[in-house]
Amino acid sequence: MTPGVMTGIPLVKGRAEGEALTSQKAFTFAHGVDPETGVVTDVRSDVRGECVRGRILFYPFGKGSTTASSWFLEAVRLGNHPAGIVTEGVDLSAVIASTMAQVMYGREIPVISGVSRETYSKLKPGTRVVLDAESGEVRPAV
Repeated sequence: MTPGVMTGIPLVKGRAEGEALTSQKAFTFAHGVDPETGVVTDVRSDVRGECVRGRILFYPFGKGSTTASSWFLEAVRLGNHPAGIVTEGVDLSAVIASTMAQVMYGREIPVISGVSRETYSKLKPGTRVVLDAESGEVRPAV
């Protein structure tokens, strides 16, 4: 592995660049992100108050309701969605919503799984990253 490069399993193809937003806790869009603003509202989230819009969102795994994909898709419709998602374990809600975002709105939101919290927690706040879900790599932007 090249220094600074994280490797995972591509689940939804595409490429995105943005500032990393890293959470060490389970994440949900259902009642956890305001679709009208992109702000994380989940009181149990360690990134509460942060905005996901245009960012590369890292979290260990999804939690909660299967309606999370609907909430995510509403954020996409309103333009308040993350640019891409990187998880440790597979979050089917994110995969479904990202796939539907492309079908319904023509928006590419790549998803990679298999990147450990331990690995992505080394990212410094404000770090811009490139998520390449063709190769399964996440690397610092240059």
